[in-house]
Amino acid sequence: MLAMAWGGEDVVDLAKELDRLVKLKEFDTLEFRGGALDGSRLAASDVTAVAKWPSRAEQLSILSGQISSVGSMLSGQLLSAGGAIASQLKSRVEELEKAEA
Repeated sequence: MLAMAWGGEDVVDLAKELDRLVKLKEFDTLEFRGGALDGSRLAASDVTAVAKWPSRAEQLSILSGQISSVGSMLSGQLLSAGGAIASQLKSRVEELEKAEA
């Protein structure tokens, strides 16, 4: 028998689900014969490799984490320098106030 599968949010989700099914005892005779991705033919081993890729949602999560970590680091660097200057100004003002008294 031969069956064709399609659907899911993206091709990686579909490949992950099929890879999960292949590992179950109920589907021990199920095997990949091949696939297609963006018009390119995939061998059976390629379908298993695609299942190991991060899904679209995982990729977006990784990307947003990388973007926010850079912003957080930049914010911390800017605020730490401003805090140091404010602290120096405060101590200088206190010194001048003590000198006047």
